[in-house]
Amino acid sequence: MSRALLFAVSVALLGAIAFASPTPDRVTDRGVYEATAAMRIVPDCSDLHCFRALVPWIIGVVPGASTGAWKAYAAICNALSGVAVLALAPLLGLSSRVAWFAAIASTIGFGSLYTLHDPYTSDPLMFAIAPVILGAGLAGRIRWAAALAAVGVVAKEFAAAPLYLVAAYDAVGRRWRDACRAIAGANVALIVWLALTLWLMLAFNYSWGATDSANFGGGAGIGPWLQRQSARGIAAAMFNEFGALWLLAPAGFLRAGRTLRTLALVALPFAAIFCYVQQPDRALWNFHFLATPLAALALEPAPLALAVATLVAFGVGNLRVGAQLPIGGLGRAALAASVLLAVCDLWFVARKA
Repeated sequence: MSRALLFAVSVALLGAIAFASPTPDRVTDRGVYEATAAMRIVPDCSDLHCFRALVPWIIGVVPGASTGAWKAYAAICNALSGVAVLALAPLLGLSSRVAWFAAIASTIGFGSLYTLHDPYTSDPLMFAIAPVILGAGLAGRIRWAAALAAVGVVAKEFAAAPLYLVAAYDAVGRRWRDACRAIAGANVALIVWLALTLWLMLAFNYSWGATDSANFGGGAGIGPWLQRQSARGIAAAMFNEFGALWLLAPAGFLRAGRTLRTLALVALPFAAIFCYVQQPDRALWNFHFLATPLAALALEPAPLALAVATLVAFGVGNLRVGAQLPIGGLGRAALAASVLLAVCDLWFVARKA
């Protein structure tokens, strides 16, 4: 019942935010995704997003205006991401209170709210299924995790990453048989992704030619991104990615149990890889299912009112930097307040230590 309530409230809230968010005033990947939704296969496509076909294939059969369908998809998947984190929490050794803090933070974080502003992406689906795949892997349900990952990679290659995290986690614990099973499951998803990629390339002349991410030797995604940004822009973009969570998560790491702490450590090289091939200010939210539980652990020692106020300020700030709602002054004040409140939360962490 608690998960159903969280989902219902989140869908209503996120749906309202999605439809209030203005249309992006810059070039996005909308054209590629709409073409894939309409045509299924876009011959001679040289954009990486043409390979991420699952979501537009599904959206393409939904009746009505495509804009509404994409926004509804983003709202539903981001609501599911919070529910998935709530379900994952016991496997990470989190209390009910911490689990709810983490679930709420995942639902109203920058990455989630930004996809309400620009829903033409496979990211919301990744935010929803990644913690499910991780949880299934940790619980030993490798076949189910591998099956979900194999479907997920048709939307985006990141879907294989959680099982590789499980394999690394088991390897650190010297559970070699479990690690091999997790690697085998992850490889199933990887093979599906490779087969889909080769089929589209050979049968329909797809390529990655117009995609920075494929230029591994030339900086991939991060190189051009750094060139386009000023130092101030880079700092602002990276801060916005997690906001106050940048302060809370390190403190939460010190309070985390072995499972969450180990997963956070083994996730670092994976996060570095995705930051290299993508824009780092977008790539890191894929790992929200580890970042928000760590931050939530730092909220646990604080009075409930202070912890809730921190999350509210965090969410309101993300309405501006994520969903791009025209609340400039309020958004900036909320971001500043969330940082100040996080500092207060850390005082209680230090006091309890």
